[in-house]
Amino acid sequence: MRVLEGLSEKITLMVKRLPLEGASAQPGSSTFQLASLFEQFHRATRDVGKLAVGRTAGDLTSRLHPNAWSATECLDHLARTTLSFLPAISRAIATAPVLTSSRPLRTGAITLLLIRNLEPPYRLRYNVIPQLAPQETDFEAARSNFEKSQSRLSETVESAAGLAIDKVKVQCPVYARINYNAYGAFRMLAAHQRRHLWQMQQILAALDRTRL
Repeated sequence: MRVLEGLSEKITLMVKRLPLEGASAQPGSSTFQLASLFEQFHRATRDVGKLAVGRTAGDLTSRLHPNAWSATECLDHLARTTLSFLPAISRAIATAPVLTSSRPLRTGAITLLLIRNLEPPYRLRYNVIPQLAPQETDFEAARSNFEKSQSRLSETVESAAGLAIDKVKVQCPVYARINYNAYGAFRMLAAHQRRHLWQMQQILAALDRTRL
């Protein structure tokens, strides 16, 4: 897992909360991996705030064409996706065995391929199932829902501390035939957030170009 630059003090705070005795926060350890996930989700929340600075409601709710999403709809989709995944992830974590060392958590080859296809700038596009399709058209409401989903997501990451979450399976709520381990599921959500935050950036940049 690539070590993110500029990891915030939240990582240090989370490491202190991890119950694994003698846990190492060195890159590659399970402790560092969970703390890095924690930071990635917090960074996504901060990035949403940065994207909204100086933007009008019209900017944030405008579509580039009728079949496209607005920045608000991207954010609503992220919240709906996270809330759809969390119950299955939480159930898996509840059955995970205790880690006896700070060994690295494994993602899995298929999950790594899925993550690679999610990362921006992306080429593959996916059909969105109805329950994950955006419905909210007010940016502040979508932002509030997103922040609430992020809070629940961070709490779920913390609940995985000291557990072998790469040993328990999560069934994909989108495609029933696909499953991955709980650590891989967290990594997919992080990549999914980067995907749609990048999409939001492209939407807003394109709107800016139309004004030149």
